Order: sequence, then C-alpha cells, then structure tokens
Amino acid sequence: MLEVKNVTKQYKDMKALENIHLQIDKGIYALLGPNGAGKSTLMNIICNQLEMTSGEVFWNNQPINKIKNQFYSVLGYAPQQQGLYEEMSGLRFLTYMALLKDIPKKQVIKEVQRVAKLVNMENELSRKCKTYSGGMKQRMLVAQALLGKPQLLLFDEPTAGLDPKERVSLRHVFEKLSKDHILFIATHVVSDIESIANEVIFLKKGKIVSQGSVDELVKQYQVSSLEDVYLKLFEDDKNVLSDIL
Repeated sequence: MLEVKNVTKQYKDMKALENIHLQIDKGIYALLGPNGAGKSTLMNIICNQLEMTSGEVFWNNQPINKIKNQFYSVLGYAPQQQGLYEEMSGLRFLTYMALLKDIPKKQVIKEVQRVAKLVNMENELSRKCKTYSGGMKQRMLVAQALLGKPQLLLFDEPTAGLDPKERVSLRHVFEKLSKDHILFIATHVVSDIESIANEVIFLKKGKIVSQGSVDELVKQYQVSSLEDVYLKLFEDDKNVLSDIL
C-alpha cells in the first residue's frame, strides 16, 4: 500500500501542494485536475525525484526516503514526456531500460518480450522509435515502466497528444494491468479514466477537493456523469471545457 501523508510542497510564495493525504491500494486510482493543479508535482514526490516541504510518503508503512532501493524495485513510472531514444529500435530501447533496472542479462530478452506483449507492441520492436505513432510511443513508455514486474505503476498524463483510437487502446492496456498492479494515473482528460478507475481524486490548486468512486461522486454532486462533476468542481477554470474533451 502507498500512503501519502500530509504532503506539502512550497515554492517561494506559492504552494504547489497543500496537506495531501492519500491511501492507494489495489486497482486504478485517477488523479484528475486541470493543468497546473499539482498532479506532476505529486507524481515526482511519490517517485522520490522531488523533495517535499513537509509530510511523508510510505510504502507498506515504511518511509520511501529510508527504503529507496527497495521502493524503486516495486515502482514503475511513465513520465508525461515521450522521452524515447529516437534512433534506437523498440527492442534496443527496452533492452537498455532493462539493463538500467539491473535485470539479469540472461532474463532481459524474455522480460522485454513479456512487457512488449502486455502493451501489444511485440510485433513492432524491430522498428526505430522515431517511426512510432504517438500512441505507440506511449505504449513503449508503459512497457518500460513494467520491466521488472513492479507492483506500483505511476502514469503522468499518459494520453497527452493521442487521438481517440490510441486513447482507447491505452485504456484497454490499463484495464489489463489493473488485475496485477496498483495504477496511479494523473490526467486532465475525464474520458480516459471514467470507465476504468476504482477511485477518482480531484486536485485543484494543490488541494484535494473531492474523491471517491465514479458512482459515489456522481451521486454526491447529483449529476449524470463524471464530466459533470469535473465541470462543477472546476467551473471557474478557463480551460475546463478543453480539458474534458
């Protein structure tokens, strides 16, 4: 279980996060909010890549800053940017990432083939990464996050820039992964997670303003869909209409 306890991140006169408290267990958890809400800041703190101003993050009741290597071994992370090595083939990219994760050399090829199959890229590994579509690149980022069979998977804006067909494809991948992993997905696109999330956490200006299952939230706000909940919570945000599309 992952626990984020009273986490605050202060930048000079601005609080990017304020007293965030979360408990994340099995299933798909969606962190939903407009751009600038603090989603990426929280992801980077959980990955131990950004120092928090106050608070703690625990994995199985142990502070992650005290069990760094143990925590990294159970963590898989796909960042928002599509940071692939364009001249590498998919096979070489995943092999390189597997070696960085200290996967034994004898197991690398088998592990690369396993994760490529999970994201439906097993027949595309011979191609250079620069020839992949946006959706294929995102699936490769998901694949590298799966190397080593981590228990906790973090995805930051995984469908950014993808067309509707590619979004649906990636959503099916997440559904399949949720059977054996904890998924924490940060996004501002409601349709990406409405049908698959076990719990939705709404983040606004660095604060959690609401959370629960889709059904619970729809009932609480007396609306017909999660998009309507989003509109109610962020009606003062100028970009809210573009965010939900």
